[in-house]
Amino acid sequence: MLRSLVLSLLAISEQGFSSPLRRRDTATTALTGADIQSRDLVSIAAFAAAAYCVRAGQWNCGDACDKIPDTQLVFTIGDSAATPDVYVAYSQSRNQIIVGHEGTNPSQILSVANDLQFLPTPLLTILNVAGTPAGVSVHSGFQTAWVQTSTLVLNAVKQLQAQVPDARVLVTGHSLGAAISLLDAIFLKQQLPTNTSIEVVGFGRPRVGNKIFANWVDSMFGDKNTFVVSRHDPVPHVPLILQGFQHTSGEVWIKDDTTTLSCDSQENPNCSDSIGPFNAATGVLDHLGPYFGVYMGLSCANPAMVTAPFSTTLSLRPSNIPINRGRGLGLSIPLGAPAGALVGMLAGALLMI
Repeated sequence: MLRSLVLSLLAISEQGFSSPLRRRDTATTALTGADIQSRDLVSIAAFAAAAYCVRAGQWNCGDACDKIPDTQLVFTIGDSAATPDVYVAYSQSRNQIIVGHEGTNPSQILSVANDLQFLPTPLLTILNVAGTPAGVSVHSGFQTAWVQTSTLVLNAVKQLQAQVPDARVLVTGHSLGAAISLLDAIFLKQQLPTNTSIEVVGFGRPRVGNKIFANWVDSMFGDKNTFVVSRHDPVPHVPLILQGFQHTSGEVWIKDDTTTLSCDSQENPNCSDSIGPFNAATGVLDHLGPYFGVYMGLSCANPAMVTAPFSTTLSLRPSNIPINRGRGLGLSIPLGAPAGALVGMLAGALLMI
């Protein structure tokens, strides 16, 4: 009871924490439809949504597949529970290796539990390489979830890179997957050849680390790090700033159906910070989207058939699975129990940290 009261008071205090009087860089730029297309955000949202549809080497991403043709699934791992799903794929038309991390699967409580471990902790040795600033700390639950698949993902990307050495790398995910994707992008940046182009885009990303971490990420990726916030989604507001966490730069805020803003600097008070964690708690369903017309976790179709391996060197659940263009479940189905569970879990997130 006392813990919940203290956290509620912190959240109320943080409502005013992002006042423009406390910030210098408050500029925003309205994005047009052409801007969104030029930044490739529709396709990248589809890649993030596809991570919810990878099951035991099968690819059944339904509606999202229409937006990402010619993608070949190469590697998958995870059980959608203690180990969230992740896939590595290749798009020939984009000449891009894609790493997609599943977010919080509402049917698996263990993935949700990972989300709620809001404790700052130093970087693991595997990430704390030469040149890492002193004092970097990150969310312990996100780091624990990330390290379970980090080396496997790196090996798969390296094997693909040996076949397509000039390919760019995109790392993406939604919710928990957005947090893991940021850590994954850092790891890949450290381990892959220095001329590798790496971009990271997260949807509904919570705060991952402290201010030193945020500054480090900004210096490492510049404009190749983006996180997209949907309307009043509460997840990007946790963990709280007052708990020592801070977003990186690179926010894109879908304010409403007609306005999308590109936000300068970290924690821009004219973007999603203007909502604040207490008010955002009423926007739980915004966490699912839409993100430029793409909903997360609601568009999987019937499983596709697994075909011959794309990468013959891969031995960990390799597959070459052409995109299944069968129509997904979409939004015509009523909100079922799993999605309802997600609503309850996210609505209580502010009181459970």
